Amino acid sequence: MLRAERLAKIYTTPAGPVTAVADLDHRFAPGAVTAIVGPSGSGKSTLLNLLAGFDEPTSGRVWLGDTPMSTLSEARRAELRLHRFGFVFQSSNLIAVLSARANVAFPMGLAGVARRERIRRAEQLLARFGVAHRASHVPSKLSGGERQRVALARALANDPEVLLADEPTGTLDSASGERVMEALREVADEGRTVVVVTHDAGLAADADAVIRIRDGRPETAA
Repeated sequence: MLRAERLAKIYTTPAGPVTAVADLDHRFAPGAVTAIVGPSGSGKSTLLNLLAGFDEPTSGRVWLGDTPMSTLSEARRAELRLHRFGFVFQSSNLIAVLSARANVAFPMGLAGVARRERIRRAEQLLARFGVAHRASHVPSKLSGGERQRVALARALANDPEVLLADEPTGTLDSASGERVMEALREVADEGRTVVVVTHDAGLAADADAVIRIRDGRPETAA
């Protein structure tokens, strides 16, 4: 169970303090998709960074099961991110010089998985998301939708408990976006926790829970 407990993030600026996230309490259920929605600059991506342990809260805590993420060292948080989190970004963030297969295999190498198993699992994941026929292609030879499905395959490479996605359909056409949305639902149906920052009304409508944020202050709706 991923959960935020009275989570807040305040930045100090020359003009005074800026509240990016204010007093959030939420349990992100396994087997469910939670959408984080709100206008640009409302604190959505800051919240995602706090949940992943990329940023430290001003107050409150993020828990992954019984582990208080925000009290751990950066090295320990990085280790948890490698093994227990998966990430999908708006721009896919694939490594430009690596093939789709090698991109998916890459995080498994960091986790110490043997080469033969890395390749086997990478090809299995690419097939699952309908891009096995593009395994040998570098990202520049893939469509936007294909890149996002490769990124989703990579996010699952180390069998994480939590998948965090930041605007995964933001640059896609409607058909490609729907395929990514369907894939996110499949991932949640396996019992994983899926958290998605989105401006996509369709994705938010299909979510199991929605956190609406404005000026850093969340409202949670089932």
